[in-house]
Amino acid sequence: MRRVTVKKSEKPLEESRRQIIILIVEDDRDLRESLATALRDEGYHAIAAQDADEAIASVKAHKVNIVFMDICLPGMNGVEVYKAIKKIQPAATTVMMTGFFVQDLVNAAISAGAYDIIYKPFTMDDILKVIRKITG
Repeated sequence: MRRVTVKKSEKPLEESRRQIIILIVEDDRDLRESLATALRDEGYHAIAAQDADEAIASVKAHKVNIVFMDICLPGMNGVEVYKAIKKIQPAATTVMMTGFFVQDLVNAAISAGAYDIIYKPFTMDDILKVIRKITG
């Protein structure tokens, strides 16, 4: 029987995932909640915000690692919210989400430093691939 030795510094995958805090900023309640639930099921610490105010409050309250941000939000658009979040937590990596081809906002997001753009509809596999790319 072969034994595998685990060093004390190594953590199980799920425990290391729980340390990654992911903020989902999406005004569509069903999408926001289903994405947050799916990420929690994958072992991540997911926080959901429906608008700019909730998103900004979340980054003030938590050390967020990754943000999935809808580009088209009521009130402040996603690019404006992204810029506000960057002032609070510059190390947070933001992926913009959109179901519309809004070239001016996409260009603004990329110019401001957004990591990537993901187009709706997307699959959970698409989201997990982006997270793996970000976290290495």
